[in-house]
Amino acid sequence: MTQRGNEDWSTDDENAPDWHERITKDVIQAITRRRKCLGLSAQDLADETRDLGHEVPRNVIANWESGRRKTITIPELIIVAEALETAPVELLYSPALGGHVDYLPGTSTGRWAALTRFTGEAPHTMGMYRLRLYREHARIWQEIQEEHHDAVQLEFTFFRKDWPSDGKAKFDAFVTAIRERLHPVRAQLREMGWEVPRLTSNLGFLDAEIPPLKTDIDLEDE
Repeated sequence: MTQRGNEDWSTDDENAPDWHERITKDVIQAITRRRKCLGLSAQDLADETRDLGHEVPRNVIANWESGRRKTITIPELIIVAEALETAPVELLYSPALGGHVDYLPGTSTGRWAALTRFTGEAPHTMGMYRLRLYREHARIWQEIQEEHHDAVQLEFTFFRKDWPSDGKAKFDAFVTAIRERLHPVRAQLREMGWEVPRLTSNLGFLDAEIPPLKTDIDLEDE
């Protein structure tokens, strides 16, 4: 029986694979490129996935790269990406491969545009807008913690009587920054019905200032 090799992946003739096969082809090309860049053999990659707790056998990797296997599961994509020290989405829409991809059947776009749409960074839908709010929340929270480092450390001093003399003033400034800069984003997330990221344990009273998340039962009652 004749084995189907790499030429079967070609999209230049009448035997071009369907959309779902072209997506897999791109992923496998990105995996192969990254594997070779790291100087890993197929067996090395298989060993790395085994060490991470979910082995992708060498024969599976070889079958991907030869074109004999035209599917890759989400768990396989995640574990292989981790073994290759890269993000799964970079394998899915690798900018390193260049050119265009069909994000949807018959919808060709640049790889970076496809990647940002997949990750929710492109402004296409309300869901993506909410994801951008989560990123904005993470950015602001990181900035506040860095600016108020001393106040953050007070979390590890449980009793206020043990705080340094300027501890209360630093903590109050920390709380003010959260209310002024972080609360607006948190309120927007809650208004859209999304779970708001919890703050650290000593800031629980600030979590209480955000309206509770409405459940499906609450919505039905309205």
